[in-house]
Amino acid sequence: MDLKALKDTPPWDWPDGTAEKLLSILRDEQAPEPDRVLASEMAGDFTVVNDELVDALLTVLRSSGESELARARAAISLGPVLEYADTEGFDNGGDLPISEQTFRRIQESLRELYMDAQTPREVRRRILEASVRAPRDWHQNAVCAAYASDDDAWKLTAVFCMRFVRGFDEQIVKELDNRNADIRLEAFLAAGNWGLEAAWPHVAALIHSGQTP
Repeated sequence: MDLKALKDTPPWDWPDGTAEKLLSILRDEQAPEPDRVLASEMAGDFTVVNDELVDALLTVLRSSGESELARARAAISLGPVLEYADTEGFDNGGDLPISEQTFRRIQESLRELYMDAQTPREVRRRILEASVRAPRDWHQNAVCAAYASDDDAWKLTAVFCMRFVRGFDEQIVKELDNRNADIRLEAFLAAGNWGLEAAWPHVAALIHSGQTP
């Protein structure tokens, strides 16, 4: 089973055994780095994600011996299933791909690693972006701190997070005029998510401008 060929195949067409293949790569510390990064990226897809793959992703994320790229990819992959489980809940008998215990373990691990000053910057950014998809009380201060940074990468993370964490309407509208196109895009997505009326003049201006791509 060729991992690169799988990446170019729609997930719904992945063959039986794909989850086991990804799990074996994530558990094999001697596997080539590009394969581990790719496995970390693919393991979060809903066609394969399960408790075992989440545990493997958390192991990669926690390991200081892993590359920052692999750890960051592992964090990102945890975001979608975290959001889905938080939205659907565990009380209505839905067909969730992970258990409630695993859901709680993801949340606790992400918070712990984010608060650890030894966690690399890029990994911390991705952890925050993943964890806000199931918002909790600690996210408010974390997003405020990221937004206050002079580092555009952290500000980009903060504005992305504002799509999921309430209470940042003023900041979202302000960033609609940011010169950084990536930050501006995240601000528009956040404004749309919360239905901010104050954002409409900015949207209208873009629609009517011949300079808008």
